[in-house]
Amino acid sequence: MTRRMLPRSVALGLAFLLPACGESSAGVEDPTLLTTDLPFQYPPDLFAARVEGEVGLRLFVDSLGLVVPDSTSVAEPSGQPAFDSAALAGAPYLEFRPARSGGARVGRTVVLPVKFRLPPTDSTTPDTLRGKR
Repeated sequence: MTRRMLPRSVALGLAFLLPACGESSAGVEDPTLLTTDLPFQYPPDLFAARVEGEVGLRLFVDSLGLVVPDSTSVAEPSGQPAFDSAALAGAPYLEFRPARSGGARVGRTVVLPVKFRLPPTDSTTPDTLRGKR
């Protein structure tokens, strides 16, 4: 069976990492995302239906820059459970430059926006109905 590849139209809103609610950011440098090939898979049914969405993931990034899987949760649901599940499934594969406080690497809880976006339509593709209306 051949698996159809879907475009990875997933972006991270990296005005990015927001301190989790209640955390002070004074003197703390937030983690920086190092992962370049995002591990989030667009849910095929939502892709086919041309649905977009955004999930806010709460992550704990440890002092080595790794996501602690048991700490990951949906902080801001998308309204589409498949987007929420896809974001949760990809989170453990993210790598970060750890947060720093006073020069020392520290763990930090952040909220990471994961945006599921459809690729832009190519306006140069001929419309099969153009000229027939």
